[in-house]
Amino acid sequence: MSNAREARPEVRTAAVAVLLAAGMVFLSCGGSSSSSATAMAPLPANVTTVQVNLGDAPSDWIMAFGMTVNSITLTNSGGGTVNMVPTASPMELMQAMATVMPISSVAVPQGTYTQAMVTFSAVSMGYMDPVSHTYKQKTLAGPFTATVPFTPAMTVGASSMALNFDMNMGSSVSIDASGTVSLTPMMTASMGATAGTGMNPWQGTMQHQVGTASSLSGSRFALGSMMGMQQTTLMTNASTQFMGTGFTGMGSMTTGMLVAVDAALQSDGTYLAQRVESMGAGVSGMMGGGVVTAITGNPPTQLTLVANAGQGGGMMASSIAGTLTVAIPASTPYIIDANGVDLTGLPFMPTFGPSTLSKGQRVEVVSGSGMMGGGMMGGSGSLTASQVRLEQQGLHGVVSAYVTNGSQTSFTLTLPADSAFTSLTGATAIQVYKQAGTQLRNLNAIANTNEVMVRGLLFNDAGTYRLAASWIVAP
Repeated sequence: MSNAREARPEVRTAAVAVLLAAGMVFLSCGGSSSSSATAMAPLPANVTTVQVNLGDAPSDWIMAFGMTVNSITLTNSGGGTVNMVPTASPMELMQAMATVMPISSVAVPQGTYTQAMVTFSAVSMGYMDPVSHTYKQKTLAGPFTATVPFTPAMTVGASSMALNFDMNMGSSVSIDASGTVSLTPMMTASMGATAGTGMNPWQGTMQHQVGTASSLSGSRFALGSMMGMQQTTLMTNASTQFMGTGFTGMGSMTTGMLVAVDAALQSDGTYLAQRVESMGAGVSGMMGGGVVTAITGNPPTQLTLVANAGQGGGMMASSIAGTLTVAIPASTPYIIDANGVDLTGLPFMPTFGPSTLSKGQRVEVVSGSGMMGGGMMGGSGSLTASQVRLEQQGLHGVVSAYVTNGSQTSFTLTLPADSAFTSLTGATAIQVYKQAGTQLRNLNAIANTNEVMVRGLLFNDAGTYRLAASWIVAP
């Protein structure tokens, strides 16, 4: 019998302040590089910081979509332009279904802006072939460009704001009967004020941003990430929660430590840390994240992931869409990252461990040593797990059998016929639970026949897949 530990729900919170300036731009389909403020000096008059994030509308047969964002150029009403991505930055989009992820934060002249032009290249995608139901990879050199009109026009004023770009993967990427993949990017944009607190990524928060700590100074540190905001200055205060064994505050942080950060953009353009968690990897370790595609042994001794996230030794942006082979020692702990997900009062026991680890789940594997291999675009790598963490993921489908029971509702989500999840697991539907803490976006209520994206933690309960939702979003 394995002595690996079954994980039960643990809710964690913490706070981090990031020195960026006063506004936000969100690209709804992934994440990329960013520029960060390096000092607390106020912005010049008539300039507001805009943060750029990426998010994703679904293409159900795609499992990973890595790319390099080369530029995001805003055009104002007078014809002037502002580049929102000063340095080309790698991003992965499929992990951002039903959410958005930060890519940059830039000081922008106040005024009216009418459109954006997004240019990216070096696409590395992995997908389940809709005909053969086998995993395949494709690279597309690009560059690719999407022109996104702002309707209505975007006004950048004195207060921080969010501009959300959504890349519709289903309309942007196609595959024909011969297996030829085509890409014509289609994006839309929405704007919103920042909240300064809470866990709404469309209102200026950073959720589970994994990176390496450096430049420790008092209540401040820098976070370096492989994808998304690549170098960000973060501030902490008395409300910041520090999570992890022996990790009690800034005095416990060391240079090179792998951490996961939640933070909220403040009105002055800084980020206030809500949560900082030590990933327990040490200074030479790494994290590789993705969707489980194969499991060996009972209890598991090995699993295979399609990579869509990572940080640390041996993990590179070129690893995205490749496969990670993970050795699982018998003593490996299994952890539920329940931050942002309400797991109270569910009609099943949400557990995650050797007996419930399943294909189709999104996990992050932490290793105390670096990954071997994986250097080529979409290549393969191997590592030995010191933790296996269940993380949030997005799925898309149509609602049926909607039932309300007090503050909790549940429904069946029927997945599209070409769903990669169905190809992996054989399941054509999952059960979704809308909790008191579940948030809705672009819809006021849920009804049968609605098409929705759901995001949350996915559990295998005696052969039935059940998802406790943090967000339910209309595409």
